[in-house]
This record gives sequence, C-alpha cells and structure tokens, in this order.
Amino acid sequence: MDLEKYNYNELMMAQQPIFDRHKKLFGYELLFRGEHEDRAKVDNPEVATSQVLVNLCIGISEFEVQTRRPFFINMTSELVLSDAFFPISPETVYIEILEDQPITPEFVAAVKGWHEKGFRFVLDDFQFCTTYQPLLPFMSMVKVDVLSTPPNTVLKEIEALKQRRIKLVAEKVENQDMFQQCLDLGFEYYQGYYLSRPEIVKGKKIEADVQSALNLVNMLQNESVCIGAVAQLVGQHPTLSYQMLRLLNSPVVGLTKNVESIKEAVVYLGLEQLKRWSMLITLSSQKCSNPEILKMLLIRAKCCELLAAQSKSICADQAFTVGLISGMDRILQISQQELLKQIALNGELQSAILEYKGPLGRILFSVTSIEEERWDRIAQLPNKVRGYLNVAFFEALQWANKITVALK
Repeated sequence: MDLEKYNYNELMMAQQPIFDRHKKLFGYELLFRGEHEDRAKVDNPEVATSQVLVNLCIGISEFEVQTRRPFFINMTSELVLSDAFFPISPETVYIEILEDQPITPEFVAAVKGWHEKGFRFVLDDFQFCTTYQPLLPFMSMVKVDVLSTPPNTVLKEIEALKQRRIKLVAEKVENQDMFQQCLDLGFEYYQGYYLSRPEIVKGKKIEADVQSALNLVNMLQNESVCIGAVAQLVGQHPTLSYQMLRLLNSPVVGLTKNVESIKEAVVYLGLEQLKRWSMLITLSSQKCSNPEILKMLLIRAKCCELLAAQSKSICADQAFTVGLISGMDRILQISQQELLKQIALNGELQSAILEYKGPLGRILFSVTSIEEERWDRIAQLPNKVRGYLNVAFFEALQWANKITVALK
C-alpha cells in the first residue's frame, strides 16, 4: 500500500521486531505512541492498550502488506480481569504481562481462564522473584531485560525456566557479544537495538464511535436479545458498521470472511465478541463526525432497503449494507476503492458500490440519483419505479430523522 498516495500520515503506534535464533523475523511487539514518535507517554495504561488495539484492528496502515506474524501486546491487569478482550484469534497474539502488575489470586485465575481458551502469555522484564511463580504454568515465554538482569547472573533460574519448556526472549540486546551470550544460554528470541529499533507505524485512524458502542454494550447485557435487534442497532451507526466489517479483515482476528450484510457480520462475530469489542471502543478516543453526512448515509441505506423489500427478489439486508457502505468514504476521507479493500464484502456488493452493477447496483443508482437531485436520471426510470422511489425516499427521510434525534 502506498501510504503517501492516500496521505495516511497519522501516528498509529510503533512496532519493534522480534527475531529468532537465526535473526529471522518472528513477530512484532506493538508499542503505544501518543503525540511523539520517539517515546511513549502513558498516562492511562488501559487507554493506551485499547488505542493500540483499535488502531491495529480498524485502522488502515502498512500492516495490510505485511505477512501475518504474531503480535505481542501489553495488557494491564485491569484488562485481563475484565471481559474486554478484543475479538482476537489466540493464534495471532502473545499477551504480555508487565512487570509492575499486581499478582493477585484473582489475576492468576483470570490468566488461567484465558490460557484455557487458547491465549498465550508472556512475562515481560522478568525479575526472577517468587511473586510470579503462580503464573509460570500458563506462560509461553519469559522476557529478560539483559541490561538490568545480565543473564550470567541468573544461570540457575534460566535453566529452571527451560526445564518448564518456557521459551526465553532476550530484550534490550545491544551488541553482538550479548546476542552470542544469550544464544549460548538457549534463548529462543531476541529484541533490541542491535537487531532493530522500534519502527513508527503511520496510517489513518478510524475513530471510535463511543456513544453507539455504549448503546450496543447496554443492549447486549440482555441475555435474550436477538441477532436481528443487534444488527438493526449497528446498522443505525455507520461508523460502528464499518468497524465491525473491518474487524473481519483485521490482522488479529485471524480469519477472513466475505459477508453479504451487516446482519451476517453480526452472526459471524457473535454477540459475546461484539460486547468485548464495544467495551474496548469505549476506552479509546472519539472525533465528531459530520452529522449531515451521517444522516445522508442513513437515508440512503434505508431507502435501498425499502426498495429491495418492494422488489421481493433482492435481499433487503444486502441493500441496506450497500447503501450504508457506499458513502463511508466521505466519513473516513479515503478513496472508495481503498475502503472496500479493508472490509469483508463479497464481490456482488462491491460491484454494486463501485460500478452500480447488478440489481443492488441499480437500486443504489436510483437512490443516489434522487439524493443528488439528478432529475435527468430519474426521468429515465419507469413511472412505477419512480413512484416507489419517491415513497421510499420520504419514508427513509422520516426514519433517519428519528434515528439522528435519538443519537443526540
């Protein structure tokens, strides 16, 4: 992806490569960066971690051109204890437990629970103290800061970890001598300036829609809520709809699934994952979207849905999705082609949006024609279709007015 072509220059995060014994790339540790490229100023660790995750999963960056490799992500004890784990595939991440986290029985139980679900954990900057012993059965790796804890001073402890089949990561390796020393001691992975400095990741952030995420969290507290009601709520919030579709194609979900509607995406992600995702959104930042563009998108989507229902041969859910996504480029300020690369819509829906192809494309063409007051186009439609279009557009306008009032 040519980021300069799209002017994607927002600071997303930093990544520091992690290498194996043969100096081959193994994965990346993701590092929070606020306003400064060269350092992390973290006032709230939960917000910092959440912003890294949100940027990774719904932002647009050069991650899209990288071969998928494991990500190492710092998690505070609060996030581990909460139910706010991202819709992350366990195979794509290692969860790092920072050295200053309090190790309580509740925290150990939470780590054990996530471990049983397939998540892999790493102890960061391990100090070889007994406090962390209860966590060791659930650890895949231990990171040793070789500057503050020279490996030759903890030989017995290193051997004990190896006996547990816990892999060792040497961090802050700054020269060949230290790399060789750790290699001789059986360290499996390496991180530090000798191999690579942190790399700044720039791209375009897709800001979180906090209020709609909170509404979704509240709805999902009801155990008897149905998929249809959730899909309807998501469909009323264009940014949230985009974020969900983006999730299906993100680097850490682990699977790519082409979908035909927002409802299908809700089914695929599952209500529990949606709840976790929404909870994390509430921890990240928000920018105000243009309310007029949002209202226009809602009218367009609803009008497409009503016309599809009138035809009785076109899926109304698909038509709503086409209408909604067709204008997201204006909200996100990226090209329509680039937007569609980032989400998991099937070919029929993409052709309808980009080229007005097929039955869905014809519906979208009709709706955008009346929206843009292109009377020359509308005049070419059969009288019966023009009648349906006028009625549907008026109904969609009334519906969108109610929705936008409710969102204020």
